[in-house]
Amino acid sequence: MIAKLEIDLDAIARNVAALGALAAPARYAAVIKADAYGHGAIEVARALALDVAMFCVYRVDEAVALRAAGVATPLLVLGPVESDDLAALVEIRAAVALWSTGAFARDLARAARASGRRAPVHVKIDTGVTRLGLDARQAPAALAQLDNDDALDLRGIFTHLAAAEELESEYTHAQLDRFAGAIAPSRDRFAARGVVAHAAASAAAMLYPQARLDMIRAGIATYGIWPSPQTQTAASDVLSLEPALAWRTKLVVVRDVEAGRSVGYGCSFVTSRASRIGVLPIGYAEGVPRALSGTGTALVRGTRVPFIGRVCMNMAFIDVTDVAHVATGDAVTLIGTDGDETIGANDLAACAGTIGYELLARLPANVPRVYRGGRANAAIASATSMVPS
Repeated sequence: MIAKLEIDLDAIARNVAALGALAAPARYAAVIKADAYGHGAIEVARALALDVAMFCVYRVDEAVALRAAGVATPLLVLGPVESDDLAALVEIRAAVALWSTGAFARDLARAARASGRRAPVHVKIDTGVTRLGLDARQAPAALAQLDNDDALDLRGIFTHLAAAEELESEYTHAQLDRFAGAIAPSRDRFAARGVVAHAAASAAAMLYPQARLDMIRAGIATYGIWPSPQTQTAASDVLSLEPALAWRTKLVVVRDVEAGRSVGYGCSFVTSRASRIGVLPIGYAEGVPRALSGTGTALVRGTRVPFIGRVCMNMAFIDVTDVAHVATGDAVTLIGTDGDETIGANDLAACAGTIGYELLARLPANVPRVYRGGRANAAIASATSMVPS
C-alpha cells in the first residue's frame, strides 16, 4: 500500500452531534457529494444513517449507489439531472432539486406518473449566487404552479449563500431577505405540511442563526474542517470540530546526495548542503497538488520536512536531512498528526494555493480508505438495510 487514507467515522459522528446541537432545532442534512469530500460516501452514509435527516449528493449515480448499498435515509440530488435519468430517481425515491417550471419539470412529472409515484422535489430559488435557481421575484408564482402538479411532492424550498464565510456579510443578509420574501406567501401553508426551508451550509449554520431555518446542509464541517479561517476564529469558542481524515504514505527511497545535486524535473531544486532526500511514491495522479512543488511540508517521525523539487505524476520529494534515524519505509503524513505536529487539510491546501474543499474532493477513489472507530462496525452492520417501499 503506497498510500492510504485513515478515516475516523466516530469523529464524523461527533462533528454532526456538535454542529447539530448548535443549529438545533434545525434538522441536519449531511452533504456527501464528491465521495463525502473524499471520506467515502457509502461508509459515511452508513455510519450517519440514524443521525441525520437527509443526505445531499450532486449526481444521479451517487444517489443510485447509496440506495444500492442499502442506505435508506432521504436523499436530495442537488445537481442537474438528465431527463433519461429521472425514472431511476423516482424509483429510488431520491428528491430532485427543481429550479424551473419548464420542460424539466414536465419531464419529471411524466416520469412520476409513469411509475405511479409522486416525485419528491426541493425547489431551489436563486437569491444571488447566480447559478441554479428560480428568480426570487418569480418564485411565488412558480411555487404555486409546481405545488399544483399532483405528480410532484414538494418536500423543501431552498437557496444557497454566496458569502456566508464572511462575518456580518451584508450580501448574506440581503440573500436571506430575498429568500424570506420569495417564500413568504406560502411559508405558513407549506410549513404546516412539513415542507422544509433551508439555506445554511456549514459556515452559515455557524455564523448566521437566522439562516438555519428548518434544516442546515453541512458539508465540510461534517468532516471536522472549518470552512474558512474567519469561521474558525468566530465560532471555535462555541463549536469544536475534529478532523476525521489522515493521509499517509511512506518513504520508498532515502538518497544521500552531495551539495550541488539537482533533484527532480527541470532542475528547479539544487541542494545547498549534503542532504538526505526522501522519495514519496505518490504524485499529482494520486492527489498531491503539483502546486506543492517547492512549498509546503509533510511530517516524518514527528518532524516537519519541506517538499522540494517538482511534484511528479506519481512521485514527490521531501528533504529529510534533519530527521534523526530516518529510513526507507518510514511513514510520511501529508494530512494528520505525527507526534506533536499536525498538518490540517486547510494547511496543506493553503500551501498549494487552494482550499481544503478542493484538496479533499480531488483525492482519488483508488487510494485505499481505512475506517476507524465503533461507527465503522456499525456501518458494516447496516449494509444489509433495505430501502423502504
